[in-house]
Amino acid sequence: MTVVIYCSRTGSTKKYAETFAKNMGYECFSVYDKNIPDDQFIYFGWLNGPRVSGFNNVDRSKLLAVGAVSLSKIPSFGWNKVKDQNKITVPIYPLLGWIDRSKLNIGQKIFFVFLCAFMKMRGLDDVTGPQFDAMMNGGSFYDESGLEDIYTFCRSR
Repeated sequence: MTVVIYCSRTGSTKKYAETFAKNMGYECFSVYDKNIPDDQFIYFGWLNGPRVSGFNNVDRSKLLAVGAVSLSKIPSFGWNKVKDQNKITVPIYPLLGWIDRSKLNIGQKIFFVFLCAFMKMRGLDDVTGPQFDAMMNGGSFYDESGLEDIYTFCRSR
């Protein structure tokens, strides 16, 4: 049996995980749930720098794939760094999420201010401009079509 495990801060990762699980007929669990079955699983987590949130809390021996949620299909540090930093050896699928600033802690808000200042100094473009706005004001890039590649992967197994 396959299950979905997720870690979500502002809700977009949870929404992806629940949508994916429902459409695949899988059970869905937060990484912090107490009674997660010891089955193979797909993991959904948001990127906190190159780290996939909550990923250290799972036994990776039954990991099939990772859905990584961020504000960019290609993070500035690259997917190889994400894979290396998290020791991911299975396919990783980028998903675009959202920021609900009301759910961020003060440290995350301060981080976004510094990151946005750096982005603005480098100059904003069609990609970084909307990311800047989302980090400063909140915003969504949520798009369920990003799940298609994960559906294809799971159905081909």
